[in-house]
Amino acid sequence: MYADPEGEAPWAMQLVVRVERSAPPTRTAVCAAAGIAVVRLLADDRALPGGEWHPRVRRWTDGAIRKHCRRARGVAWERVEALPGVTVTAAGAEVRALVPTALDALPREVDRLQLSGTELDDPDVLRTVDAVPAGPVAVSVCPEPFLPLGKAAAACGHAAQLAALRMPVRRLAAWSAAGFPVVVEHPDVARWTRLRPQAPVEIVDAGFTVVEPGTTTALARWA
Repeated sequence: MYADPEGEAPWAMQLVVRVERSAPPTRTAVCAAAGIAVVRLLADDRALPGGEWHPRVRRWTDGAIRKHCRRARGVAWERVEALPGVTVTAAGAEVRALVPTALDALPREVDRLQLSGTELDDPDVLRTVDAVPAGPVAVSVCPEPFLPLGKAAAACGHAAQLAALRMPVRRLAAWSAAGFPVVVEHPDVARWTRLRPQAPVEIVDAGFTVVEPGTTTALARWA
């Protein structure tokens, strides 16, 4: 674990969701796109040892893994697209994962973006998703407490990130070849209680924002 020098600002990965007024994405699609975007950025050649992004990625992964989710539309989205990162489109949602940076050195284009706001609709929310061989990673979002969109998207990103670190090499290769697909479910309390002991990835929140420290916010599974 990286020990921040005294006076140094923490680092975070910024996830930016495109939310246009005319055609906003669904909540679940944003969560899935966030998970995919995080893993694709970390698997990008530029993020690997020797790549131009690697020093910043390594600094971030050596410390607390913070992710912040923001919203952009129109020209603001176009400006974010010009910053170093990876954009993913999933089920109508667009999310750009930006190369991590210190929180006191955020680009102006990002710093001015909204961190919270109106929740998105979720007409086709999935309550049950079964992991299948060579299929997408299944990410479950906790039913209680309710997570605001930004927190849920960040939790899904973290779950996908840890899934990539923990799954067997051959399974990871198959997931990578498919483009790192993620499917997100919002289980009820009973299903969540059954899944928790079985899931190879459990995201326990540090409690920096929204939830109490030690809250399990997401799970990840694969077959």
